[in-house]
Amino acid sequence: MSTPLPEAGPGVLAVGGFSQANRQRRRWDAVLTCEDPHQRQCLRLDDRPQLVLAFEDCDDESLGYAVATPDQLQDALSFLRENREGSLLVHCMHGVGRSAALALMDLADRMGPGHEDEAVNTLLALRPEATPNLVAVSLADGLLGRSGDLIAALQRSE
Repeated sequence: MSTPLPEAGPGVLAVGGFSQANRQRRRWDAVLTCEDPHQRQCLRLDDRPQLVLAFEDCDDESLGYAVATPDQLQDALSFLRENREGSLLVHCMHGVGRSAALALMDLADRMGPGHEDEAVNTLLALRPEATPNLVAVSLADGLLGRSGDLIAALQRSE
């Protein structure tokens, strides 16, 4: 069973799965959707800001899968920053890999350098079942200029 989503409110960040997002999509001011490039079930909103990123939840970029790209992470970071004042839902199919990685990036960005462990702990409090996608977290680490600190904090939590 998935962790329930928090109440939507100003500045609230939530991490969820597809079914939660589909049922509760109208509660959130903005939605960041991560989906598999070949996903058949799609959540599209036309009445609020939404960013849709398509990449596979694979932790090894050498296997030939369509993993997250630097451009996608930059787009996600811009979207998260632009929509931070309202309630924000980040979701993928199960709410544990891709969405958790992007939520971790947002938390680390909000908290600033030196607070990577706090960002990981906050993510795990929001979504205890989270196992952030390592390719996306590595890209986020570089994008935020954390020099490996975000990856190291995630590894310490395991």
